[in-house]
Amino acid sequence: MRYFFLCFLALGAASAALQAQTMVPKLDDPGRKGDLARAEKQRAVERFDGFDTNKDGKLAREEVANKSAYLSENFAKLDADKDGFLSWEEFLGHNRWPK
Repeated sequence: MRYFFLCFLALGAASAALQAQTMVPKLDDPGRKGDLARAEKQRAVERFDGFDTNKDGKLAREEVANKSAYLSENFAKLDADKDGFLSWEEFLGHNRWPK
């Protein structure tokens, strides 16, 4: 009985994890979800471009240092490939919205 409960619990956790990965709406979703996704992407593009002072398509630690406390404090965590820059995908935290 305990085994079945643990399996059920693990299955629930796996299901929740899969749902969490797909919480970001697609840009071509119909209706309000798609409208919100497109509007949020536009805001993200404007913010990214505002931080990218040298217009090289990536953010250096120096570019975000005085502009965003969150990005500055979490730069190392967000820089997934550890190249010293934040790409568009690293800035967003997902790759569902191409720039």
